[in-house]
Amino acid sequence: MALSDSSISSLFNSLGSGKDAAGSFDFAAYASIKNGSYGKLVKSYYAEQTGEATKTSASTSTAKSTSKTSTKKADTDTTGLGQMKKDAQELKSSAEKLSSDDLWKQTDGKLDMSKVTSAVKDFAADYNKVIDRSAKVNSKEIGQDMKFMTGMTDTFSKVLAKVGVTVGSDGKMTVDEEKLGKADEATLKSLFNGNATYGSQIADKASSIARDADMNSSIYGSNAEATSALSSIYNQLI
Repeated sequence: MALSDSSISSLFNSLGSGKDAAGSFDFAAYASIKNGSYGKLVKSYYAEQTGEATKTSASTSTAKSTSKTSTKKADTDTTGLGQMKKDAQELKSSAEKLSSDDLWKQTDGKLDMSKVTSAVKDFAADYNKVIDRSAKVNSKEIGQDMKFMTGMTDTFSKVLAKVGVTVGSDGKMTVDEEKLGKADEATLKSLFNGNATYGSQIADKASSIARDADMNSSIYGSNAEATSALSSIYNQLI
């Protein structure tokens, strides 16, 4: 049996507090207190109140959670600059791996071509990702970096073709593993191993792209419309 607010009020009013209260004392109410029925009703009443409070608290918690989710969505990298930075850093790492002396160490007078082939494939894949990503961001600085990088690749395209790395009209690389596996080691090393090689210059430029992406991201923020407008104005001024 549920106990309403009016029932409780009526019960206490019936008990009275003054000299004339005795004359209107509700013995039925007194009996319910004495036999424990009143206690049960009070517990039921407060259980209902607690349930409502819990529902309200849960609703508030859900609203806060939804608000946080909305905020996270608003902070999404709509400019593509964050991913541009990540892709450029991955290209830098793969280019540096190709330049490393450890990759070119010989065992029993032979170069481990399986490792070299894997490293070249990783490099080409990362290079292609940067090409694709650069077309999706609006940055004069990154555009200049890309122009230098693709120009450098074009300069070395004939040598790259000799070791099985073909540069297409879209500027992206395709690796012929069979041809790469049979490539002249000296030619491969001249392309990738050590300072001032093609590979080391690509690593330097990838590092520059990552820095420019980070700088532009800080300037423009995460709002896509504001970013586009600010980027356009900024690029016209410099």
